[in-house]
Formats: sequence, structure tokens, C-alpha cells
Amino acid sequence: MRRVGESLLRSPGLPLGSEAQLSRRTLRHRTPLSAVALATVLAVACALSVLLPGCSGNQLTTDQKLEDFRYMFDILRENHPYLALKARVEGYDWLAHEQEFEEAVRRTRTDREFAREIGRILLLINNGHTTVLNPHVYDRIVSLPGQMKPWLDEAAKTDAQTVKKWFDLFASGFRLNKVLPFQAFYIQGEYYVINVFEEGKGISPGQKVVRIDGRPVHEFVAALRGTTPLSYDPGHRRLYMHQLLVTDVSKRYDVVLENPDKTYVQARVDLVRREKDLVDPVFPTNLLRKESNVYTGYLADGRVAYMHVSQMTPYEASQGDKAVLNRFYAEIKDVPSLIIDIRGNRGGDDTFWMLNIVRPLATGPVRCSGGSVARSGNYIARFLRANKEFGQTVEGLRGEGAVVDKSDLSRYLTPTQIANLPPETLTESFGTIAKQTMVIEPSGEFPYKGRIFLLVDRKVFSAAEGFASFCKSSGWATVVGERTGGDGGGSTPVIMVLPNSRMAIFFPSTMGLNADFTANEETHTTPDVLAEPDPQDLVRYAEALAKGVPLGDGPNLEYDAALRECLRLALGGE
Repeated sequence: MRRVGESLLRSPGLPLGSEAQLSRRTLRHRTPLSAVALATVLAVACALSVLLPGCSGNQLTTDQKLEDFRYMFDILRENHPYLALKARVEGYDWLAHEQEFEEAVRRTRTDREFAREIGRILLLINNGHTTVLNPHVYDRIVSLPGQMKPWLDEAAKTDAQTVKKWFDLFASGFRLNKVLPFQAFYIQGEYYVINVFEEGKGISPGQKVVRIDGRPVHEFVAALRGTTPLSYDPGHRRLYMHQLLVTDVSKRYDVVLENPDKTYVQARVDLVRREKDLVDPVFPTNLLRKESNVYTGYLADGRVAYMHVSQMTPYEASQGDKAVLNRFYAEIKDVPSLIIDIRGNRGGDDTFWMLNIVRPLATGPVRCSGGSVARSGNYIARFLRANKEFGQTVEGLRGEGAVVDKSDLSRYLTPTQIANLPPETLTESFGTIAKQTMVIEPSGEFPYKGRIFLLVDRKVFSAAEGFASFCKSSGWATVVGERTGGDGGGSTPVIMVLPNSRMAIFFPSTMGLNADFTANEETHTTPDVLAEPDPQDLVRYAEALAKGVPLGDGPNLEYDAALRECLRLALGGE
């Protein structure tokens, strides 16, 4: 677990879902006058065609681009917590491609090509917090309090206009205008067709995609690393994409699909224009139409209380959500079971779930243990010091911890925890290991004595992942659903500004460790009860959406196998 008060703020991510996060505890009211003044000066300078690197009218030279790459690569080599983990788990040794990256940067002719190449190099690390900085996150960084000086100092090396320029150039490479003539989703470790856009090829909903261009589909997807954001499935130990896409839109594709009766269909397909009005089937079903962040209601004729939270919004901005939740909590004190659904929640502010969900409902102190470890590089040292020094006391939350030297592990960790530590963390490239316990004290407002279930899916990430890990570790709720998305439990990511382009880069500062001291980025959170979507349910759901079938105001159990299983457990099923 991260230290008390150290939580993450979700930011809008890449067009295809890569996310960047920022510490909630840094979000104090502060007017960034110096940053505004700097942005104004730079904007005027660009308008007057003053030759400042990063202004839109000037292309970087090859030497400038190579210097920027070298600066970024060297910092990541010494400070990024996941490079060795990715080589060990996913089979991609990012550091071994240094010369290849440098030559690719050398070949870029324009700023657009340079931005896309830097973005590609970062995507190859395959971590959701490693990206070209989103301008929305930059706006929050320049609003940080003075105690977070390393972030402010680094942000002052660029400006909002430049950050937006580079992010837009980078993100433009992901706007695909053509897709396969069918829509296939990753379900239970495979890609199942749920929609077909063109008839006559023998392709139909319910089929499983097994090969593309002569390669097993999972090999084909893994080979897309660096061209599109991918996720890691720890259960099947493979890379995947939520929806099957191709990134080369200039060619035709040979596909092989498996029918439910184990016969096969082969087809050569052309790509088609993306359907603008295509609606992706997501769960819970009411999530497609929800305008509010929080939904509350009842299932099984009122015997089970149900709530869905779409995002862990910044705590200071969550008072409306808090009021909705408190009214709901007051109603459900005698309801025997509660389902908290966070499927699709990509994160945000940890204190949202700590103070708005766990604390008001807790009947006693709730403890959760875990740890974290950082690289021993010089660049992140100042950020880590600032994080440590800027501890804050939040009413109802407290933390306990110990710094564990690697020569004294047996004094603080069990043999199983020691065995679970990622081997790279025991090398000299990593510093000491932090063992942490967080305690959430009950507020006494709405103590809930019924059974609590947390429903999750593979899109649960970052601060939402932290909630799932907390429930699994503490036993406060029974976790039901798919394996989660990972990268929870760490500290505030750091910012790096490249010297010539003034492009800003975001990357994680620490490796979060689960209660068993496995890396959360590697194992994610495995539910207490595994309950995955059913492919045939998803096909029927997509058909219902296409036909405009009314689904009701709340979650629809007819199409939702994971919710059906969670409800069965909530009603006393074993």
C-alpha cells in the first residue's frame, strides 16, 4: 500500500486507453502564477517566431532529437521500476534495443515523426503510467503546493502549449480510420466475435478468432507492441488488447475463426471504415447511459444493495458523490448484502474509496499490508524525498511502516513473502524495501454489518486497483470478477522534461507490492471468486444494443454473467 494520503488522480489518457496518474495529496488550492507567466511568455515568443525549441513553427534538428532521446533513455534506464520486470515477465528487454531506438530517432524527419517515435519507445515498455505527458496532468502539476517542489521545478522547464503540442502529435498516431470487418473482444483469454459489419465472408457472432495472417492470434497481438497500448493478462500470461484491432490499415488480412462446433472458417478480409455510432458493450449495462459517477439501487427484490462507481474522483471534488452515497448507506443498514461494482473504473483518488466508502461503512479498524520499492537512480531521489517529507494527516487514516534492508529481510518478511519478491528488487539497482500497513478507522456514521462484495474486471487500474488489492488483503470485502488491470500500490509518478523539445514524460516512481510481496504490476489482483463474462452473453448484449432493446435503468442481469455470480454469492450461495 502507498503511504497514508498518497493517492493517485486519474487523467484522460491516450485515445486507446493508456492512463497517467498523479498523487491526490498534491492537489491543494494554489494559483500557479509563475507557470502561467511562463506559458504566456513562451506563447508570445512563438507568435513572434523567436527560435525557441518546442514552438510549433520550428523543427528540431537531428542532433537535438538525439540529445533528447539520450537524456530520456539514460534516466529511464536508471530509474524506471519495471524494465527488468517486463523483460522477465513479458519477454521484452527494453534496454537491449538502445541502438535500434537511437537509429529510429535519427531517421525521423519532422517533429510529428519524432513525437510518435518517442511515444513508440515508451509504449514498448508497456506500462500504463509510462507515456508522453497528457496536458490535463500538466495543468494539475503546475497547481501543486510548494512542498512538491521537484514536480514544480521540472514542470517549469516547459509550458502548457508545448506539452499539448507534443501530446497531440504523439496521440495522432493512434487515430485509426479503418478496422476489421468484425468486432472481437478479449473474453476468458480468447477473442470472440460479437459484431459483424460485412456479410458474405462466413464470419458470424460467437466465433473465436484463432489466426491472423498465418500467425496465432496471440502472437499477432504481441507483435503489435509499441504500435498500440497493450495489457498483460497474468492468468494466461500473455499480452492482449480489449478489442482486437490492427494497426496497419493499408493491407488485407487472412483470418481463421473457430465455430462453436470446433469447425473452422477461413476468410480474406478488407478493412472497413470505423462505425462512428458503434457502441461497445460494457458492464454493468447501465454504465453506457450513466451521466453521474455513482449509481445506487437494489437487486433481488431489495435483498441486495448495489452501487457502481465509475471513477475515484479527486476527494475535494467528490462531495456530491459523498452525499449520494451517504443517503444510500442510511437506507441499507438492514439489507443483508452489498455489492460495490467498480468494473470499468480506471482509477483516480485513493482517498475517494478510503473516506467515502470504507470509512463510513466500517464497523471497526480495517488493516491492509503491502510494500513498495524504488530504483536506486539519482533522478527519482528528490521526488521520493519530497513524497516522504510531504506526509499529511488525514482524519481516520494512519500508517505504520518499516524500511527493510535487503540483508535483513528475514526479520521483517515471511519466507513466502521473501520468495515472492521480484528477483530484480534484490539487486543493487533497487533500494531498500518499504513494508507498510495502512489502517482505516471507522467514522461510525453508517456501520454496515452485512456481507460486502467488490465486483471487478480487467479494466480496474491504479487507484481502483488499490481498492481491489485493499479488499483482497484486508478481507473487508469478497472480491469477485476478472483479474484486475494492475499497477496499484505505488507512489506518485514523476515528470521528466526533455531538454531541447521540452516534451514532458511521465513514468512511475515505485513498484507497488501486494500483501504477499508479489509485484502488483506483475500479478495484479486475483479475485477471491473468479467470475468472467460469458461470450454468448456478450453476443446477445451487442445484438440488444444494435436493436435498441430497453435494458432498464440499472444493471441488467440477463447479459451479465459476472454480476449474476456475484448476486448468487450475495444471496447466500457457496
